[in-house]
Amino acid sequence: MRIIMCFIVLVMARQVNSFVGITWGRAQSQQLVPSMVVDLLLQNNISDLRLMTSGYDIIEIFAATNITISVTLGNQYVWQANRKDLAFNWVNERIKSPINKGVKLKEIAIGAEPFSNTFLKEARNGKVVSVLKLIREVLDEVGLRDVKTTTTHGMDVLKFAKVPSDADFRDDIKEPMLESLEEFNRTGASFVLCMFPIYFVKDVMNYTNIEFAFFDNDSGLEVQDGNVTYTNVVELMIDFVAWAIKKAGYPNMKIVIGEIGWPTDGYLHANIKNAERFHKGLLKFIASEKGTPLRPGPIDIYLHSLSDENKFGRKSGAFQRHWGIYEADGNPKYKIDFSLQDRDLYPTQAKGIVKMPNRWCVFNRHRSNMTLVNKNYELACKIADCTPLEKGASCDKLSFQSKISYAFNAYFQKYKQDIKFCDFNGFGKIVTTNPSVENCEFPIEILAFQDQPDKNGMILRV
Repeated sequence: MRIIMCFIVLVMARQVNSFVGITWGRAQSQQLVPSMVVDLLLQNNISDLRLMTSGYDIIEIFAATNITISVTLGNQYVWQANRKDLAFNWVNERIKSPINKGVKLKEIAIGAEPFSNTFLKEARNGKVVSVLKLIREVLDEVGLRDVKTTTTHGMDVLKFAKVPSDADFRDDIKEPMLESLEEFNRTGASFVLCMFPIYFVKDVMNYTNIEFAFFDNDSGLEVQDGNVTYTNVVELMIDFVAWAIKKAGYPNMKIVIGEIGWPTDGYLHANIKNAERFHKGLLKFIASEKGTPLRPGPIDIYLHSLSDENKFGRKSGAFQRHWGIYEADGNPKYKIDFSLQDRDLYPTQAKGIVKMPNRWCVFNRHRSNMTLVNKNYELACKIADCTPLEKGASCDKLSFQSKISYAFNAYFQKYKQDIKFCDFNGFGKIVTTNPSVENCEFPIEILAFQDQPDKNGMILRV
């Protein structure tokens, strides 16, 4: 859906032919320690993980864990493999080396929604298809034919249409899309689709009632396409893409849902209650193996995402920082059963997380120079994550003075509670009483991956 750094995790649930996965983005000011993530995945019986960067420093921690890994060459890094010699170097360093060290690496995504014209339009990259082919060629030459190569795409690769049977790819990208499909078909790769159900219902279909986004839709809303009736947006979206692929000549090409989820902040209807409801219905649907009208049968999906990302680019939308099923500190936000057994339980909490001390930075409420206070407020929000303060978000109803405190604290936590980052020209003060109110939590950062000493000369790379 965008330039991002995330993981995809596969859960082999019960004896069904579908699998459920989960993305893990690493665009965080305080990243979880990889070894703790390994434990979290194992505790939840999650056996496959897809790292949406090619930073092999954290891949190696998964050696000998029996967790299968996939990686991504993001749009902004495609240049690293745009010649044969560069592609050889990239494959040898980022793919072959981890495999030789015992990592079960199975797939590379070359590009993340490179033809987007909505949320990721500023990250478009037209060179992805040529690099996709080049990396495939190199993988074959170095004996890694079993490592698949693909690209992720969002719904915005399609023209606007009212019903799935009218779907087709946009005219401005039709040629590279057809070229990509030809390559996927030749190599046996899947079409990987990223979905944002709230946005599709609200801003594409222009429905004022969000019920069509849920599988237990009780609104009576439906979409009729010939003799086919759609009662929820997920089946509708999948069949939009399936029809476009069918018209391109590949009716049997597998579609994998590379990202699907429900943010908990930063967007209308984005909250914990709706996220839990959506995932409950979605996982029951996947367990049923019902499929869609055009694509009946099992569907493989990757839930988006494992944890929040407070450094994700705001140009793509405030909600992009709040996709996590887990908070950034490893605590689950809501109940979800990865095993597809529809159990009413919270997933396992991350083990070994160490939070920083219980202290917060707040506005001392001195109003001697509110112009300077506002400048500090704007500075804090420019650098730290203030998306919960935006209209309709969880902290939108705070008083203005409390919003200043939230911003000051976000900045303070970002810089690991260093006291000099709670000065704000004398308008900040450190407190030990939690200033959180109602649904608005003033966060405390965790001891993070970046705070750990390097081991064996490994340096963080993304």
